[in-house]
Amino acid sequence: MGVVMHKYYYTYADLMELLSCSKSTLEKKIPKMNIRKRYFNGGRPKFLVLDVHSYLEYNKAWNQCTQKEKQELKELLYDV
Repeated sequence: MGVVMHKYYYTYADLMELLSCSKSTLEKKIPKMNIRKRYFNGGRPKFLVLDVHSYLEYNKAWNQCTQKEKQELKELLYDV
């Protein structure tokens, strides 16, 4: 059984916990990880869960994953 995520976006705090690093280290890693920051209503940045995990699993962005890889990630994260 997978991780079963019910979140669609991570915050900086979520990513710091997931990657076990500080915010300054995370800010250096994000551009290299090809994870896009998204802003809603001018608020704090959020990061799509699928972007983060596609990079961690396949070392590429979500939109570069094959249909099979996308399906595997969805099953892992959302228990589809």
